[in-house]
Amino acid sequence: MPFWRRSPLAREYEVTKRPIFLLDGWNIVQGTDAAAYVSGSVTDGVMYGTNGYLGVRHRSECETVGFESNVFVNGVYHNVPVDRQIDSEALPYEMQMGAAVCTVNLDCLIDGDCGTLRSVPPRRLDLRNATYHSECRDVMSGDGGLMFDGDYRRVVSMKELDLWGADIVYSNFTFGSSPYDLYLGESPNIFYSNNMNSTNPDASPSYLLEFVVTITVDLREWAILRGDSVDDILLQSRTSGVVESIVTQSTCAVDYENSSVKITPEHQLLCETGDHGLMEQNFSAAALSCPSDSESDPGFGGRIISSFENQKKKTLSFKKRFIISITPDTLPTRVTVTYLARHHSGGIPSARLFPTISEIMEDQRLILNEFWDHFLIDLQQQEELTPDRLRLSLLFNAFRLFCVSQNLHNGLPRGGCSATKTSLLYDLHQYLYHGIFYTLTSPPRALALLRGLYSLLPQARVNAHRISLKHGAIFPRSTIKGTECEQHNTVSQARLHVNAEIGYIINFFFAAVETIDQKDRLWLLELMLETARVWPQLGEWVESEGVFRLDNIAGPDEYNSTASGNFYIHLSAKMHMRYVLDLYEQQLALLGEEAMTNLLKQIDMDKSELENFRATSDGIVIRRNDHLGVYLVHDYFHTLKEWKGERPKHPLSMNYHPLAIFSHMLVDIPEVLLGMLLYQEEFEKKDLVRNLAHYEALCTYDSPESLAIVAAVDFQSNGSFAHAVPLLRSLMSLDVDNVIYTADEGLHFGVMSSSWIAIVSGIGRLKLGKRTLYLDPCFPAGLSIVKFTICWRGSTLSTTVDKDYVTYELIAGDSIRFVHGDGHRIHLHTGFHRYTAKRQVSVPRLIRSSEGEFDGAVFLCETLFDEITDIHYMAWYKTLESLFENYRALHLREIQPLTTDEFFEKVIYQAEEREIAFSGIHNVLLDRGIDLELGTPDDAEIVETRYGLANAKVAEMAEILSRMTPRVNAGMHALLKDLSNSGIALAVVTYSRSLKTLMHYNPEVMPLFLAYIDGEEAHDRHIKSRPHVDIFLRAAEKIHVNPARCVVFSMYLDRGFKASSLANFRMFFDVEGIFATKRVSQQTQPYPTLSNDAAAAVGRDGVPLILRLSRENLPTTIDALEDMMYGRCDAVDERHVASYTK
Repeated sequence: MPFWRRSPLAREYEVTKRPIFLLDGWNIVQGTDAAAYVSGSVTDGVMYGTNGYLGVRHRSECETVGFESNVFVNGVYHNVPVDRQIDSEALPYEMQMGAAVCTVNLDCLIDGDCGTLRSVPPRRLDLRNATYHSECRDVMSGDGGLMFDGDYRRVVSMKELDLWGADIVYSNFTFGSSPYDLYLGESPNIFYSNNMNSTNPDASPSYLLEFVVTITVDLREWAILRGDSVDDILLQSRTSGVVESIVTQSTCAVDYENSSVKITPEHQLLCETGDHGLMEQNFSAAALSCPSDSESDPGFGGRIISSFENQKKKTLSFKKRFIISITPDTLPTRVTVTYLARHHSGGIPSARLFPTISEIMEDQRLILNEFWDHFLIDLQQQEELTPDRLRLSLLFNAFRLFCVSQNLHNGLPRGGCSATKTSLLYDLHQYLYHGIFYTLTSPPRALALLRGLYSLLPQARVNAHRISLKHGAIFPRSTIKGTECEQHNTVSQARLHVNAEIGYIINFFFAAVETIDQKDRLWLLELMLETARVWPQLGEWVESEGVFRLDNIAGPDEYNSTASGNFYIHLSAKMHMRYVLDLYEQQLALLGEEAMTNLLKQIDMDKSELENFRATSDGIVIRRNDHLGVYLVHDYFHTLKEWKGERPKHPLSMNYHPLAIFSHMLVDIPEVLLGMLLYQEEFEKKDLVRNLAHYEALCTYDSPESLAIVAAVDFQSNGSFAHAVPLLRSLMSLDVDNVIYTADEGLHFGVMSSSWIAIVSGIGRLKLGKRTLYLDPCFPAGLSIVKFTICWRGSTLSTTVDKDYVTYELIAGDSIRFVHGDGHRIHLHTGFHRYTAKRQVSVPRLIRSSEGEFDGAVFLCETLFDEITDIHYMAWYKTLESLFENYRALHLREIQPLTTDEFFEKVIYQAEEREIAFSGIHNVLLDRGIDLELGTPDDAEIVETRYGLANAKVAEMAEILSRMTPRVNAGMHALLKDLSNSGIALAVVTYSRSLKTLMHYNPEVMPLFLAYIDGEEAHDRHIKSRPHVDIFLRAAEKIHVNPARCVVFSMYLDRGFKASSLANFRMFFDVEGIFATKRVSQQTQPYPTLSNDAAAAVGRDGVPLILRLSRENLPTTIDALEDMMYGRCDAVDERHVASYTK
């Protein structure tokens, strides 16, 4: 994995070493270790069920066998008042907030008590039928006399969007041999269970089992319009007037060995305070509310007419109880409790029959099979410690995006119905990422997403009128019904970037989709025109400069919303008006003059307004700052202060006053990079490189989508030499590994879409915004394979990238044309007339010149620093002295300190048979009569094991490094820069765990390396230590370079190494060690050599295995290094050149 150029401003997105979930076939399962230390809310969020309309979030079972689920419905909301400091009709007086409809509990009571779990149930989510499973084993009664299993299944239908269901199968009922004996033996005082007869201990035990279905409604938020049982409930929001209908069906079937019985339920109605008087209330006669003029929902008002208006009672519970008695003679083989529910918004639905759970699951399987047959995404790291860990994240994200796509025409909440309140709002900025994703994976769903935006157009026109625009439409950033739902967006600068982003999605959709219905073309063009026509009204011409300005309008970055001249707004508005003109002319040619005239008349637009688009677009000038050579976020960005001092607390918006943020030079969403990524045709590659270098250091990454933007631009700019794989890994794993601890707030669907874009537009280097499909995949260090599919013009293209080839395959459709690399046109098809089918083509990924001496270089970290070995010695010396002092005091004997000669001979030249075991330190201790076990890497510093000592040494070294801050040798730094600029892939390795600390003090060196291996990774991957060359082989593999084309810079190669192992590489350079030169008396021994026959066998006749490099004459350029390899440089000490003859 490459180093990421992490700035002091950046938020931490570190992925834990141990995964929370594992991929088992097509099932996501919770790791056995994770259950002990991971919050249940993480599992609840990942395993929830949704179809985009319903969201059912299950609460993980912890101690009892009860199953609880919260139900959310897309578009169901409450109104909350806005604290308006300015009394203006232009500002909204209320906002929408997502609502939790109800809580559903499926409980099992044994003699009135909940069944107790003996262990945490295994949980899994099946990606093939979208079903959640929880397996409760060995559930016990309170007295331990009854045990059974409970298998829970939950599914949210993707065929009938208002439907979800769950069932629990209780089985394996067993009685203890003697509950009476159990209690008698446990206590000197005789205790009788409720199910035992105290006068007759030999009587057969019996238990009363209650299977209870409970629907709980919060009366502070909802009024009950109708509801005399759990089967039929009608609710109305107390603030928005939204009406929600809940129709359920609950059954309990008991199977015996020779018969089956359905239990007749008992109904009950309870309030939270236990007032059973409510059971006599009749809710069936309640009436619906009358219409109101609420701006959030004109259909229903806030006045509720119902039979129950007591808000002091906080909740109301509708219960259905199924009761059976169990004895040894009436022991059932299975009890199945089934719950099915339909949730309908807006009124009372017509009655429909419920399908069975099995029928729903079969429908799910067919729907998902079709999806997985045409959708492919995979990204694998080399030798992952947890197999398929990244694949799990990608499959999960794709699965979730597919599930919510069933209801895109009604809007996509930012949390995908995985949580309530703000997670149920639609973040229309995230629609930018969703629009690109669905357009390239499932165009019909992209059209549904746009149709959802079109449904908000009437309210968007009202929004435009509110800010005194004569015509056009203004779309908010966060909404449910079309009005702005984030208060700071209503009182600070206008955030109108969503308009341009909608225009971008529409233009991209027309470019990527071949067949579009005429009616769809017309309403899409209407949406495009209405969103574009606001720009000429919002800006003004600067006559002295002849340019058009859009000031006081902010982009998506919350940290730069108070200055004029926003780059992203000007660029996106310019391209929006250009796109609308192009699109209008295209549709004019296709649909004819009459259709276009009718459309313009419908929206009260004339052709002069269209022509004004052209003049306004041409008048917007995007200027580069001449001094910095980059585009500025806004006009005054370069005048802001740098953030100095302590590292900021994240997110900044929750820890600092807005003025403190606005006055500093930093970004959250890097708008400049986002604009350059979306409109690549407007910029050259050098612009991407320069602006990336400038803004990645200023990015706080408080918004996770910023990871995708920076990663995609890095891949686009630097290709296989990009460093963004760690960012991409964190982005993909954000939810499944709870990277930023936001599980309670719901999933991040914007992250899911943007991570896919980072792969396809970044690694695949798809050029967004083009009407021709351009692909030029790269293969960053550390990856073993990348796969993805793209839908384009009615066909589906599969792309596979490995270290040798890029393979394209047509997997659906008749024909697809695209451009690979620098203009190589490729046409894949199923056959035309006399032409045979051509479905697949493989293109060599890299065509390397064989004229160069090498393609990669691996540096042992210690070669980069002059004094690093001295620091290692000081750290070990202090660590061992602490141990020796204890032994001297306890055993009253003299113990000699560690000497430099001893450190040199036994530690520097330590030889290990396998991975590092600190054999050198072990030998030092054995010489003093101290024998310590190896231990584990988790041993604390005070634990007397070799790993405990090593951990203490790491801490000691960190303290020394903080004082000395060693710098990379100037000659080495110059060589590294020249190698990198010459296209040589670089890696740095060490057996020490202090590599990251060293690189922290040398940030200018970090970006030069594509991969690294430190002591932690060497241990985790069982990489053999010195004198083996496995660590260098692994580094060459990481940077995708054949070892035979790779040079290695190492130290102390004169002992222990085998010539046959060294011969795998192009050449080794033995860099002089200052520690050995100054502090010890030992002389360098002869280097290992190959026999003549062995040298001839490997084709290296006359070429040395090892060259010794003096610190005083290090090469600083690749040319000088090659001259040394040719033997043309005086810096090579011929006395230390290894020959091949013995």
